[in-house]
Amino acid sequence: MKAISVQNLIKKYWFYEKEEGLAGSIKSLFQKNKTVVDAVRGISFDVECGEVVGFIGPNGAGKTTTLKMLSGILHPTEGQVDVMGYVPFRREKAFLKTITLISGQKSQLFWDLPAHEYFTFCKVMYEIPDNVYRENLKTLVELAEIGDILKVPQRKLSFGQRKRCELAAALLHDPKVIFLDEPTNALDIVNARKVREFIREKGKEGRYTIILTSHNVSDIEQVCERIIVINFGKVVFDRSIGDLYRMDDIGKHIKVIFNGPWKKEGIEKIGKVMSIDEQELLLEVDPANVASAVSYMFANFSIGDIVINDPPLEKIIETIFLSK
Repeated sequence: MKAISVQNLIKKYWFYEKEEGLAGSIKSLFQKNKTVVDAVRGISFDVECGEVVGFIGPNGAGKTTTLKMLSGILHPTEGQVDVMGYVPFRREKAFLKTITLISGQKSQLFWDLPAHEYFTFCKVMYEIPDNVYRENLKTLVELAEIGDILKVPQRKLSFGQRKRCELAAALLHDPKVIFLDEPTNALDIVNARKVREFIREKGKEGRYTIILTSHNVSDIEQVCERIIVINFGKVVFDRSIGDLYRMDDIGKHIKVIFNGPWKKEGIEKIGKVMSIDEQELLLEVDPANVASAVSYMFANFSIGDIVINDPPLEKIIETIFLSK
């Protein structure tokens, strides 16, 4: 069953341009120059129930705009959107109980309320039955590791603690579709890891459909099974992470540690030299030539160790951006 279906989704914004200075302000009163901006340009994709999808792209690509249309905050200019059988922009009560949207840019918590009081507010707002609320609360508090801060006002907590409280609050009503917009934004390493672990554990249950946007590549690598890449408002890649690493023109990285003196001559013919120092070399080699490259190194040099890795995910994604 499809949890999300997006067909030829388009979102246009418009504004009036104004020339600089007082003269420009006066001129704009009588002559307006309307400018239209295409934020999303006809994207289409489907997401099955239980999938965990990374939705990525550079700044201004249309990621957040798309999530806002999927969650019903924005009305699309053109196209069709279906989320769990609902049309999002209608904002039906049953639909709102089916989804949740969590943004790393803005907290949804009440500044002066402790988490347990905000959770009670969510229980009433979403009409969560008592037994379901108690069970969900216990599970989420343990998973988010917030049992010791439930009675502390939000303004007294660190940003990472507030983010984990917000995640728990957003999932109390057991939404089937979870939209996460930069969930680890501005978090330190420890709290970012805890948030990723939280999301990964929910994804493993297979009961939730998750779409995650992030500029933090670790979020994508450690949480998502599939990646949709958009650029300039269009989908430019939609496959599994494994397929991403197997793309054409994406070479393997071979790290060579030499066991003694060596010369650079001849190495350029087997791959692109990425970095080099006295005892270590990093090469980028076409996947089809990895075996011959390794054989060449062992035949011509005294080798201490060789490690073969995929290139960093951010480099692969950058390659996709630059090629489109």
